[in-house]
Amino acid sequence: MAVQLTGPEDFAFARRSVGPSRPPELLAKVSRAGTLFFVVDRYEITFQDGGSETVYLERLERLLGLDEDPDRGFYEADSIDADPDELLERLFATETKRHVGLLRSHFEARSPVEIEVHANVVYRLMQDDWEAMLAFLNERLPEEGALRVEEIQTFDVEAMIAFDPEEDEPAREDGTGFVMYFHEQDEEDDGLPLLGLCILAHAVVHDIEWMDVEEEPLYDRVLWRAG
Repeated sequence: MAVQLTGPEDFAFARRSVGPSRPPELLAKVSRAGTLFFVVDRYEITFQDGGSETVYLERLERLLGLDEDPDRGFYEADSIDADPDELLERLFATETKRHVGLLRSHFEARSPVEIEVHANVVYRLMQDDWEAMLAFLNERLPEEGALRVEEIQTFDVEAMIAFDPEEDEPAREDGTGFVMYFHEQDEEDDGLPLLGLCILAHAVVHDIEWMDVEEEPLYDRVLWRAG
């Protein structure tokens, strides 16, 4: 079962607390672990009279009478070397081709003048990816600081999330020492090891076989505008 981090273990909060928020588009490619998805969140339709309507992805099939397709709106990178920009462009092009015409027809009586799509990023880490992520982290740690999955199992994820580099004393035992180390390297490595550490620690400590880390919608594009 996929898990979206929420509540006190919210991943966006974790990254804000330990450094600048880093969208995970590049994490799979850089770490050689996990999978990148772009996922449609919603469509915003604007009408000639100035009104608007929001159609969320989960409503689309019922609204348009489409066959059920669990992959609709999900765009998975075909390899860890996939270019995120190219994958996002594929989303925009496919959504234009498949759904814009149907949305225009459905709302024809209300005279639509613009259809915009909003998409978010999903980074998926499977249990089979743990060792690859661990290798990525260990390549960036001093030799004497190398991590093992067994050690990560003892970390205090809540302490890692709440850790404040300016006020708290880091410790190896609870994982905050590694948060501090990668925080100090943030500008050099664009924050990706810190991102990977927090994801891996959460997955390992909670023994999550299939974890999806989802960013709020970050990307949007007008797919159609009345001429």
